[in-house]
Amino acid sequence: MDRDIPPSMPADQFRTRVVFTAFVVLGLAALFAAAWWLRTLLLITFLAVLLATVLRALAGRVHGWTGMRARWAVLLIALVLVFATGVATALVAPTLADQTRQLLQRLPQIAETLQQRLNQYAWLASIWQQVSSGLSLPAPADAMGQAGRVVSAISEALGYAGLALVGALFFALQPDLYRRGMIRLVPVRRRPAADDLLSELHAVILSWLGAQLMLMIFIGVVVGLGLWMIGVPYALALGTLAGLLEFIPYLGPILSAAVALSVALGADPTLALWTLGLFLIVQQVENNVLQPLVQESAVEIPPVLLMVMLFGMGQLFGMVGVIVATPLLAVLIVVVRKVYVEGMLEADEPPRPPSPT
Repeated sequence: MDRDIPPSMPADQFRTRVVFTAFVVLGLAALFAAAWWLRTLLLITFLAVLLATVLRALAGRVHGWTGMRARWAVLLIALVLVFATGVATALVAPTLADQTRQLLQRLPQIAETLQQRLNQYAWLASIWQQVSSGLSLPAPADAMGQAGRVVSAISEALGYAGLALVGALFFALQPDLYRRGMIRLVPVRRRPAADDLLSELHAVILSWLGAQLMLMIFIGVVVGLGLWMIGVPYALALGTLAGLLEFIPYLGPILSAAVALSVALGADPTLALWTLGLFLIVQQVENNVLQPLVQESAVEIPPVLLMVMLFGMGQLFGMVGVIVATPLLAVLIVVVRKVYVEGMLEADEPPRPPSPT
C-alpha cells in the first residue's frame, strides 16, 4: 500500500485522508437512504413551505393595510380561508358530491356506450385501435374501470395536503426562525449569498403559485360554465376536475379533457364535438393570452425538462410527486443558477476588460 502513497504525503496523513473520504462517502449514502425512506415526509414539508409562502404573503398585505402584527394576520387569514372554504362547501359541496357520485357510478355504463359508439364507425374504431396499440392505451372500458384508483390517488394527495396545511401554519407563524436556522448551517462567509438565495426562492415560489392559482380558477370556471351551457352532464364536477388538474402542466389539461370528452361522447357524439371545441378554445386563450400575462415574473422552465421531472416524480412518489414536481423544478433551477453557475463557475472567471469606446 505504501508504494501507492504520493511521495510528498506521509503515510499517516494518507491513511487519515482515506478514512475521512470513506466516512464522507458512507455519510452521504446514509443521508440519501434516510431521504429516500422519508421521501413522503420531505415532499409534504415542501408542500407546507409552498402553502406557508401564500399565507405569509396574504398576511403581509393585511399587515400593510391594518398595521396588525404579522402573526395575528396569519391567524386571521387562516380563519378567513377556513370560513370561506366552509361556506363554499356548504353551498357547492352537496351538488358537487352528488354529481361526482353519479359520475363514478355511471363510468362503467359510459365506457360501454363509448365502446359501442366506436364500434359503429369502422374508421373511428380503426383509428382508436391503431392509436391504442401504438401508445399501449387500454380499451375505454378498462380505462374507465381504473377510475377508482385515480380517485383514490387524488384522495390520498388531498390527505397529504391537509397535513401540509397544518405544517404551513407553523411555518407561516415563525418564518424568521426557520430562515435563520437554515442560514446558520452555511459557513459565515457564504451567509449573505444564502440569504439572497432564500429571498429569490421566496419570490419565485410566490410568483409561480399566484400565476398557477389564477389559471386554475379561470380553467375551472370557464370549463364548468361552458360544459353546462352546451348541456354536458356533471358540468360542475368536470369543471372542478379541470381546475384542479390545471395544477399539473401538460398532463392535467389532457386528462380533464379526456374525461369530459368520454362523458359527452357517451351521451351524444355531437355533444362531444362541442366539448372538444370548448377545450380547444380554452387552451388557446390560456396559452396565448393568460400564461404570457400571469407568468412574466415566474422562472422559465424548459418544457422537455419539465416533462422529464413530471414523469420521474410520478414514478418515484406517485400523485404527491406529480403535484410538487413543477414548483420543485423551479426551485432547483434557481438553486443551480445561484449556487453552481453564478457562485462557482462564473465566480472563477476573470473580470472582462472594459470594451473600448
